[in-house]
Amino acid sequence: MKTHPLHAFVHRVLVIRLAVAAAALAVTVGLASYGVQRAQIESQITDLGRQGVLSLVEQARFVMERREVDAVTALSEVLAQDARPVVYRAGSFVHLDVYDRSGAVLSDKTDASYPGMDRVLTILAGRARTFPAWEQDEAQTVRIDGRQFVFVTGPIADAEGAVIAFARGVFAVAPPELTRMRRTIVRNSMIAIAIVIGVSVLLYPVILHLTRRLADYSTHLLEANLETLSVLGSAIAKRDSDTDAHNYRVTLYATRIGEAMGLPAAEMRVLVKGSFLHDVGKLGIPDSILLKPGKLDEQEFAVMKTHVGKGADIVERSAWLQEGNEVVAHHHEKFAGGGYPRGLKGSDIPVTARIFAVSDVFDALTSHRPYKTPLSFAETMSVLEHDRGSHFDPSVIDAFSAIARELYGRYAGHEGRDLQEELAAVAQKYFSAGMKTLQY
Repeated sequence: MKTHPLHAFVHRVLVIRLAVAAAALAVTVGLASYGVQRAQIESQITDLGRQGVLSLVEQARFVMERREVDAVTALSEVLAQDARPVVYRAGSFVHLDVYDRSGAVLSDKTDASYPGMDRVLTILAGRARTFPAWEQDEAQTVRIDGRQFVFVTGPIADAEGAVIAFARGVFAVAPPELTRMRRTIVRNSMIAIAIVIGVSVLLYPVILHLTRRLADYSTHLLEANLETLSVLGSAIAKRDSDTDAHNYRVTLYATRIGEAMGLPAAEMRVLVKGSFLHDVGKLGIPDSILLKPGKLDEQEFAVMKTHVGKGADIVERSAWLQEGNEVVAHHHEKFAGGGYPRGLKGSDIPVTARIFAVSDVFDALTSHRPYKTPLSFAETMSVLEHDRGSHFDPSVIDAFSAIARELYGRYAGHEGRDLQEELAAVAQKYFSAGMKTLQY
């Protein structure tokens, strides 16, 4: 999975994803709106067809009552009155017929002037007649040669309410009305799409604001974590030697070696944390051993070696610090074996710990201690070369040798704020938070 700076995520990835999501949602809503409205309009057209048949039946009922004739005779008279007996703004009936229960046609009326009427009658003739029950009807919308029609069938009852015949009509939707309906569908669908897009546009500044708040909180949290790292690492360094310069120097040596070896950013963060906290376990070592000016005896050295396990236990208690355990728990292992606490060899030792081992010994040899004077650069490099392949990883020695002279001039024996400022720049590079640096 690719990672992106949060700044790029917000201004590129988020915009694209929000636009794609908005477009997909807009299309979905638009299609749904189109489908719903079309169904509603077709239902309205169908209702007009039903009303037309009912209107025809009511006219026949009026004739029945006034003339005292049967329903079929009355309906035939109604059909004979006009060429188009039922007309609405939305359209008109272009064909009406009446048939009995046997399907025999008792009376019919056709608007012969309607365009394409022969085609309509051909399709109608191919449809089986139906016989709906009293107070029920059947209706279906049909497209014929680009025109919209409704085929409607309804029952006809006599004065006593008995169904004696059935009326079937073909309702033709007027082209202007059909155009108006289509425009209404398109307009309403576009309105729905515009609403979705508008809401998405309004969401962008809200998401941007929340993301910036998240970046601010992350920055504050990171600063607090780095402060904890500094305080915890400096606490043991000052207890051990009255100065925390050693921690700054070994961390800078280690990060420069890591960069020379092309370590990825994730391992560089491990290296920084582990280097600064490498001796944190010495907090659990008695002063009589930790501060002893002379050489430790065998029993005292056994106690001193426990600082590795104690340090690992300390950093494992913090979710943010625990990745530094690679260095804390393994910085006293030796490349050829024989180190402690586990006696690991070669690549079984994490590369960050192998790098730190070189930086730690280099700083120890080139630094002043109450019990020794610092070695020269040449003497120190001679010691490292002597232990190549036994104590130290040869590939780390090779990477360090190429930059050792420069680093010696910059850091060896140095103390003070310049080290802190340079390490702060390293932290800024590998740990910095905020909109431009946070990864997702």
